[in-house]
Amino acid sequence: MPRSRRLALLAQMLSGRRFSSQDEIVQALARQGFEVTQATLSRDLRSLGVAKRSDAHGRPVYELPGPAVETIDRQRRLLDLRAFVNDIRVAQNLVVVRTPPGHANGVGRAIDLAEFEGVVGTVAGDDTVLVVMADSAAARRLKKRLDAIALGATAAAEGSAK
Repeated sequence: MPRSRRLALLAQMLSGRRFSSQDEIVQALARQGFEVTQATLSRDLRSLGVAKRSDAHGRPVYELPGPAVETIDRQRRLLDLRAFVNDIRVAQNLVVVRTPPGHANGVGRAIDLAEFEGVVGTVAGDDTVLVVMADSAAARRLKKRLDAIALGATAAAEGSAK
C-alpha cells in the first residue's frame, strides 16, 4: 500500500480518536489493512508532526499538530483596512472592496483575520476583493463596519491636515 494512503489514514485516525500508545495505533492500522512495524509507525508519526501530550485528564495521547495559525497584529489589520480601502459596494450577499493596485491581497487577509460576522470567504485579485457573505443583511453590516474604519482614517487625516 502506498505510504501516502497510510499517512492519510493515520492522520484521519488521529484526528478522530485518542491513542495512548504506538501499539494501539499499529493495531488500529492493521484492522484497516495496513500492516506496519513500530519503526515505520515512528517515522510516519514524525513526518506528520505528531506529538505525545497529556490530555485533559492527564493521560498521554498522540496528537496531530494544530493547524498553522497566521496572525497579524490588530494594528496592522486596521492599517491595511484604513489605508487601502478605496470603495465598498454591496450586491446582495456580495461585498466588492476596491483597493489601490497590489493591495487587494493584504486587505483580503485583513478581512479574513478580523473574523467579521457573516463572512463566508474572500477572493482577492490585484485591486479588488470579493467578500462572500452569508446573506444580504450581513453584507450591509460589513459595508458599515468597513466604512467606519475607512472614515476613521479619513477623519484623522483631515484633522492632521488642518
